[in-house]
Amino acid sequence: MAESAMEPREVKLYGAWGSAHAAMARNALALKGVLYEYVEEDLDNKSEALLRLNPVHGKVPVLVVDGRPLAESLVIIEYADEAWPEGRGHPPALLPREPRARAAARFWARFFHDEVSPLSRAVVLADDAAERAELAREMKARVAVMEAGIAEDFPCGGEEGPFVHGRSPGLLDVILGSCAAGTRVLSAVSGVEIVEPGATPRVHASVAAFDELAAGFGTTVPHEVLLARLLERKARSRAAAA
Repeated sequence: MAESAMEPREVKLYGAWGSAHAAMARNALALKGVLYEYVEEDLDNKSEALLRLNPVHGKVPVLVVDGRPLAESLVIIEYADEAWPEGRGHPPALLPREPRARAAARFWARFFHDEVSPLSRAVVLADDAAERAELAREMKARVAVMEAGIAEDFPCGGEEGPFVHGRSPGLLDVILGSCAAGTRVLSAVSGVEIVEPGATPRVHASVAAFDELAAGFGTTVPHEVLLARLLERKARSRAAAA
């Protein structure tokens, strides 16, 4: 039986403070004007509800719509874009209308999640300063690949506005901009500026513009506080393993 065309009625999001992926989901819902209940999770002591709703990974974010859960930030962002579509009292779509541009946006979103994002944890956990710097340089190189791809696939965006597609934020802006605090943390611990206006101008413009926008949503976190918490968590993990 096909799903009802009616908009969802009960929306709940499970997230965690400082989680960039949870911030992506929160920012996407905010952009679409969705009202939802937010549930803060302690990632060191996950609730039974979270583990039941996401038994495969046991991670945030998890979006629960009318009692049915959806996991992973990319899935949630695309679902929100389709469930609360443009022209029904909601802001413009997060994905381009044109099929080639939609496919390209999805490709670079997956590239970020698969090739860029995983290095952030490695940078934070590395004990050796040289290793942290090397990992950060590799991350910067992968961001540069993404920069080149954005310039190739979305050439007009930079001319029309700070976001990847111009004046309005889209899928890639949600992803990149939600990582603003985390990117500053990685630069602080590694000594490597991962996103620079000279080297990666399109990515830098997107991150800066979306971070300012997200401040109005209440989803941003001070990178100094995030850094302190990450280092504290790292110290606890090291102590527990000793």
